[in-house]
Amino acid sequence: MAVLVGLLGLTALLAVAYLWAAGQDPATPAAPPSTSETTTAPPPTKEPSSLRIERDNTAVLLEGNVKTASEREALLAAVRNSGFEVDDAITISPDVTDSDTRLVAVLLPPLLDGTEDGELSLREGTVTITGEALDPVEAEEIRAAIDDMTAAGLIVDDLTTTRILPESVQIVALQEEIDQIFELARTIEGQYPNFAVSIDELSVGATNTLDRVAVAMRRYPLPAADVIGHADATGSKATNLALSEARALTVLDYLVDVGVDPGRLDAIGRGETEPVADNNTEGGRAENRRVDFVVKRRTG
Repeated sequence: MAVLVGLLGLTALLAVAYLWAAGQDPATPAAPPSTSETTTAPPPTKEPSSLRIERDNTAVLLEGNVKTASEREALLAAVRNSGFEVDDAITISPDVTDSDTRLVAVLLPPLLDGTEDGELSLREGTVTITGEALDPVEAEEIRAAIDDMTAAGLIVDDLTTTRILPESVQIVALQEEIDQIFELARTIEGQYPNFAVSIDELSVGATNTLDRVAVAMRRYPLPAADVIGHADATGSKATNLALSEARALTVLDYLVDVGVDPGRLDAIGRGETEPVADNNTEGGRAENRRVDFVVKRRTG
Protein backbone atom coordinates (compact mmCIF):
# COMPACT_ATOMS: atom_id res chain seq x y z
CA MET A 1 0.00 0.00 0.00
CA ALA A 2 2.83 2.40 0.89
CA VAL A 3 4.52 1.72 -2.46
CA LEU A 4 1.27 2.50 -4.30
CA VAL A 5 0.90 5.82 -2.52
CA GLY A 6 4.52 6.71 -3.32
CA LEU A 7 4.00 6.03 -7.03
CA LEU A 8 0.84 8.07 -7.10
CA GLY A 9 2.66 11.00 -5.51
CA LEU A 10 5.52 10.83 -8.03
CA THR A 11 3.02 10.70 -10.87
CA ALA A 12 1.33 13.79 -9.58
CA LEU A 13 4.60 15.70 -9.42
CA LEU A 14 5.48 14.72 -13.01
CA ALA A 15 2.06 15.84 -14.19
CA VAL A 16 2.48 19.22 -12.54
CA ALA A 17 5.93 19.62 -14.09
CA TYR A 18 4.57 18.72 -17.54
CA LEU A 19 1.74 21.22 -17.29
CA TRP A 20 4.17 24.02 -16.25
CA ALA A 21 6.59 23.28 -19.10
CA ALA A 22 3.79 23.25 -21.64
CA GLY A 23 2.95 26.83 -20.71
CA GLN A 24 6.42 28.11 -21.73
CA ASP A 25 7.36 29.42 -25.28
CA PRO A 26 10.05 27.10 -26.62
CA ALA A 27 11.03 29.58 -29.41
CA THR A 28 12.12 32.24 -26.95
CA PRO A 29 15.80 31.73 -26.05
CA ALA A 30 17.07 32.57 -22.66
CA ALA A 31 18.33 36.14 -22.38
CA PRO A 32 22.13 36.34 -22.24
CA PRO A 33 23.67 37.98 -19.27
CA SER A 34 23.93 41.74 -19.72
CA THR A 35 27.35 43.24 -20.45
CA SER A 36 28.46 46.88 -20.61
CA GLU A 37 29.16 48.04 -24.26
CA THR A 38 32.32 50.11 -25.09
CA THR A 39 33.01 52.13 -28.32
CA THR A 40 36.41 53.19 -29.81
CA ALA A 41 36.72 56.63 -31.40
CA PRO A 42 37.75 56.48 -35.10
CA PRO A 43 41.30 57.68 -35.91
CA PRO A 44 41.64 61.31 -37.04
CA THR A 45 41.15 61.88 -40.76
CA LYS A 46 44.44 62.46 -42.60
CA GLU A 47 44.60 64.88 -45.48
CA PRO A 48 47.32 66.17 -47.82
CA SER A 49 48.58 69.72 -47.54
CA SER A 50 46.89 72.22 -49.81
CA LEU A 51 47.83 75.77 -50.72
CA ARG A 52 46.62 78.64 -52.84
CA ILE A 53 49.06 81.45 -53.51
CA GLU A 54 47.76 84.51 -55.32
CA ARG A 55 49.39 87.89 -55.89
CA ASP A 56 47.48 91.16 -55.76
CA ASN A 57 49.65 94.16 -56.60
CA THR A 58 52.20 94.35 -53.75
CA ALA A 59 50.62 91.69 -51.53
CA VAL A 60 50.53 87.91 -51.74
CA LEU A 61 47.72 85.78 -50.33
CA LEU A 62 48.82 82.52 -48.70
CA GLU A 63 45.84 80.30 -48.00
CA GLY A 64 45.59 76.63 -47.02
CA ASN A 65 46.94 74.14 -44.50
CA VAL A 66 50.46 72.99 -43.67
CA LYS A 67 51.84 70.39 -41.30
CA THR A 68 54.19 72.43 -39.11
CA ALA A 69 54.89 75.99 -38.02
CA SER A 70 58.33 75.83 -39.65
CA GLU A 71 56.72 75.12 -43.04
CA ARG A 72 54.47 78.12 -42.60
CA GLU A 73 57.44 80.33 -41.71
CA ALA A 74 59.36 79.13 -44.78
CA LEU A 75 56.48 80.21 -47.02
CA LEU A 76 56.14 83.58 -45.30
CA ALA A 77 59.89 84.21 -45.57
CA ALA A 78 59.93 83.33 -49.27
CA VAL A 79 57.24 85.95 -49.96
CA ARG A 80 58.78 88.66 -47.77
CA ASN A 81 62.25 88.12 -49.21
CA SER A 82 60.79 88.88 -52.65
CA GLY A 83 59.58 92.25 -51.36
CA PHE A 84 55.87 91.51 -50.99
CA GLU A 85 53.49 91.94 -48.09
CA VAL A 86 51.83 88.75 -46.86
CA ASP A 87 48.12 88.15 -46.39
CA ASP A 88 48.51 85.11 -44.14
CA ALA A 89 45.55 82.72 -44.11
CA ILE A 90 47.54 79.54 -43.43
CA THR A 91 46.32 76.94 -40.92
CA ILE A 92 48.74 74.60 -39.16
CA SER A 93 47.30 71.07 -39.08
CA PRO A 94 49.31 68.21 -37.52
CA ASP A 95 47.06 65.74 -39.33
CA VAL A 96 48.44 66.74 -42.74
CA THR A 97 50.10 63.70 -44.28
CA ASP A 98 52.98 65.32 -46.17
CA SER A 99 55.45 68.19 -46.22
CA ASP A 100 55.15 69.27 -49.85
CA THR A 101 54.98 72.92 -48.82
CA ARG A 102 58.72 72.92 -48.14
CA LEU A 103 59.24 72.32 -51.85
CA VAL A 104 56.69 74.98 -52.78
CA ALA A 105 58.73 77.51 -50.79
CA VAL A 106 61.63 76.83 -53.18
CA LEU A 107 59.51 77.75 -56.20
CA LEU A 108 58.02 80.93 -54.74
CA PRO A 109 61.00 83.33 -55.17
CA PRO A 110 61.55 82.72 -58.91
CA LEU A 111 57.79 82.75 -59.50
CA LEU A 112 57.23 86.02 -57.62
CA ASP A 113 60.40 87.71 -58.91
CA GLY A 114 60.09 86.49 -62.48
CA THR A 115 56.42 87.16 -63.25
CA GLU A 116 53.89 89.93 -62.81
CA ASP A 117 50.88 87.68 -62.34
CA GLY A 118 52.18 84.34 -61.13
CA GLU A 119 49.82 82.09 -59.16
CA LEU A 120 50.33 78.70 -57.57
CA SER A 121 48.19 75.97 -56.06
CA LEU A 122 49.09 72.71 -54.34
CA ARG A 123 46.68 69.83 -53.94
CA GLU A 124 47.35 66.14 -53.31
CA GLY A 125 50.96 66.28 -54.44
CA THR A 126 50.30 68.25 -57.63
CA VAL A 127 51.52 71.82 -58.06
CA THR A 128 49.85 73.99 -60.69
CA ILE A 129 51.52 77.28 -61.62
CA THR A 130 50.38 79.98 -64.01
CA GLY A 131 51.78 83.33 -65.08
CA GLU A 132 54.00 85.00 -67.67
CA ALA A 133 57.76 84.98 -67.13
CA LEU A 134 59.17 88.45 -67.75
CA ASP A 135 61.98 87.17 -69.99
CA PRO A 136 63.81 83.95 -70.90
CA VAL A 137 66.24 84.23 -67.95
CA GLU A 138 63.35 84.40 -65.49
CA ALA A 139 61.76 81.45 -67.30
CA GLU A 140 65.00 79.48 -66.87
CA GLU A 141 64.97 80.11 -63.11
CA ILE A 142 61.34 79.01 -62.82
CA ARG A 143 62.14 75.91 -64.87
CA ALA A 144 65.09 75.06 -62.60
CA ALA A 145 62.87 75.28 -59.51
CA ILE A 146 60.26 73.08 -61.20
CA ASP A 147 62.95 70.51 -62.00
CA ASP A 148 63.94 70.42 -58.30
CA MET A 149 60.33 69.87 -57.27
CA THR A 150 59.83 67.14 -59.87
CA ALA A 151 63.00 65.38 -58.73
CA ALA A 152 61.64 65.45 -55.18
CA GLY A 153 58.48 63.60 -56.25
CA LEU A 154 55.90 66.31 -56.86
CA ILE A 155 53.84 66.51 -60.03
CA VAL A 156 54.06 69.99 -61.58
CA ASP A 157 51.53 71.30 -64.05
CA ASP A 158 53.44 74.19 -65.59
CA LEU A 159 51.11 76.62 -67.35
CA THR A 160 53.56 79.55 -67.45
CA THR A 161 54.44 81.37 -70.65
CA THR A 162 57.43 83.57 -71.50
CA ARG A 163 57.20 87.21 -72.52
CA ILE A 164 59.15 87.99 -75.70
CA LEU A 165 59.46 91.71 -76.40
CA PRO A 166 59.70 93.05 -79.97
CA GLU A 167 63.26 93.15 -81.32
CA SER A 168 63.28 96.95 -81.47
CA VAL A 169 62.46 97.11 -77.76
CA GLN A 170 65.03 94.45 -76.95
CA ILE A 171 67.78 96.34 -78.80
CA VAL A 172 67.29 99.41 -76.63
CA ALA A 173 66.91 97.40 -73.42
CA LEU A 174 69.98 95.24 -74.07
CA GLN A 175 72.18 98.24 -74.92
CA GLU A 176 71.07 100.00 -71.75
CA GLU A 177 71.76 96.93 -69.62
CA ILE A 178 75.24 96.36 -71.08
CA ASP A 179 76.08 100.05 -70.62
CA GLN A 180 74.99 99.79 -66.97
CA ILE A 181 77.10 96.68 -66.48
CA PHE A 182 80.17 98.44 -67.86
CA GLU A 183 79.51 101.64 -65.90
CA LEU A 184 79.32 99.64 -62.69
CA ALA A 185 82.50 97.78 -63.66
CA ARG A 186 84.36 101.06 -64.17
CA THR A 187 83.84 101.89 -60.50
CA ILE A 188 85.35 98.58 -59.36
CA GLU A 189 89.06 98.16 -59.94
CA GLY A 190 89.93 95.20 -62.14
CA GLN A 191 86.35 94.54 -63.26
CA TYR A 192 86.14 96.47 -66.49
CA PRO A 193 87.36 94.39 -69.47
CA ASN A 194 90.50 96.41 -70.21
CA PHE A 195 93.79 94.85 -71.30
CA ALA A 196 97.45 95.21 -70.45
CA VAL A 197 99.82 96.68 -73.03
CA SER A 198 100.27 94.37 -76.06
CA ILE A 199 98.11 91.67 -74.41
CA ASP A 200 94.72 90.30 -75.47
CA GLU A 201 94.13 88.03 -72.44
CA LEU A 202 91.17 88.59 -70.14
CA SER A 203 91.63 89.18 -66.43
CA VAL A 204 89.40 87.53 -63.81
CA GLY A 205 87.66 90.86 -63.32
CA ALA A 206 86.97 91.11 -67.04
CA THR A 207 85.41 87.65 -67.17
CA ASN A 208 83.14 88.55 -64.25
CA THR A 209 81.85 91.50 -66.22
CA LEU A 210 81.38 89.44 -69.38
CA ASP A 211 79.44 86.80 -67.43
CA ARG A 212 76.89 89.48 -66.66
CA VAL A 213 76.83 90.52 -70.32
CA ALA A 214 76.09 86.91 -71.26
CA VAL A 215 73.11 86.86 -68.88
CA ALA A 216 71.83 90.11 -70.40
CA MET A 217 72.06 88.63 -73.88
CA ARG A 218 70.04 85.59 -72.77
CA ARG A 219 67.48 87.96 -71.28
CA TYR A 220 67.06 89.68 -74.65
CA PRO A 221 67.55 86.87 -77.17
CA LEU A 222 66.64 88.62 -80.44
CA PRO A 223 69.30 91.32 -81.07
CA ALA A 224 72.91 90.86 -82.17
CA ALA A 225 75.95 92.89 -81.05
CA ASP A 226 79.22 94.16 -82.45
CA VAL A 227 82.12 93.46 -80.11
CA ILE A 228 84.53 96.32 -80.83
CA GLY A 229 88.14 96.12 -79.71
CA HIS A 230 90.35 99.17 -79.14
CA ALA A 231 94.01 99.89 -78.47
CA ASP A 232 96.03 102.77 -77.10
CA ALA A 233 98.48 104.73 -79.26
CA THR A 234 101.55 102.74 -78.22
CA GLY A 235 103.12 101.05 -81.25
CA SER A 236 102.29 101.31 -84.92
CA LYS A 237 98.79 101.75 -86.27
CA ALA A 238 98.93 98.37 -88.00
CA THR A 239 100.02 96.64 -84.80
CA ASN A 240 97.32 98.40 -82.78
CA LEU A 241 94.67 97.44 -85.33
CA ALA A 242 95.64 93.77 -85.19
CA LEU A 243 95.76 93.89 -81.38
CA SER A 244 92.29 95.45 -81.17
CA GLU A 245 90.89 92.76 -83.46
CA ALA A 246 92.47 90.05 -81.30
CA ARG A 247 90.93 91.60 -78.17
CA ALA A 248 87.48 91.65 -79.77
CA LEU A 249 87.84 88.00 -80.78
CA THR A 250 88.94 87.06 -77.25
CA VAL A 251 85.79 88.59 -75.81
CA LEU A 252 83.60 86.99 -78.50
CA ASP A 253 85.12 83.55 -77.86
CA TYR A 254 84.57 83.89 -74.12
CA LEU A 255 80.90 84.79 -74.57
CA VAL A 256 80.38 81.85 -76.92
CA ASP A 257 82.04 79.54 -74.36
CA VAL A 258 79.51 80.63 -71.70
CA GLY A 259 76.53 80.02 -73.94
CA VAL A 260 75.93 83.02 -76.22
CA ASP A 261 74.94 82.09 -79.76
CA PRO A 262 77.95 82.93 -81.99
CA GLY A 263 75.54 84.00 -84.71
CA ARG A 264 74.64 87.00 -82.56
CA LEU A 265 78.21 88.35 -82.29
CA ASP A 266 80.62 90.08 -84.68
CA ALA A 267 84.21 90.99 -83.72
CA ILE A 268 85.56 94.29 -85.04
CA GLY A 269 88.91 95.99 -84.43
CA ARG A 270 89.20 99.78 -84.43
CA GLY A 271 92.85 100.08 -83.42
CA GLU A 272 93.77 103.43 -81.83
CA THR A 273 91.24 105.46 -83.81
CA GLU A 274 88.57 105.91 -81.11
CA PRO A 275 90.24 106.86 -77.84
CA VAL A 276 88.09 107.76 -74.83
CA ALA A 277 90.94 109.19 -72.77
CA ASP A 278 94.32 110.93 -73.13
CA ASN A 279 96.95 108.64 -74.66
CA ASN A 280 99.68 110.81 -73.10
CA THR A 281 98.95 109.41 -69.62
CA GLU A 282 99.17 105.84 -68.34
CA GLY A 283 95.64 106.07 -66.94
CA GLY A 284 94.31 107.32 -70.24
CA ARG A 285 96.07 104.62 -72.24
CA ALA A 286 94.64 101.95 -69.89
CA GLU A 287 91.11 103.19 -70.57
CA ASN A 288 91.73 103.09 -74.32
CA ARG A 289 92.75 99.40 -74.22
CA ARG A 290 89.12 98.28 -74.05
CA VAL A 291 86.22 96.51 -75.69
CA ASP A 292 82.80 98.08 -76.34
CA PHE A 293 79.44 96.60 -77.36
CA VAL A 294 77.07 98.06 -79.91
CA VAL A 295 73.72 96.26 -79.99
CA LYS A 296 72.06 95.97 -83.38
CA ARG A 297 69.33 94.21 -85.31
CA ARG A 298 70.11 90.60 -86.03
CA THR A 299 70.42 89.61 -89.68
CA GLY A 300 70.08 86.23 -91.35
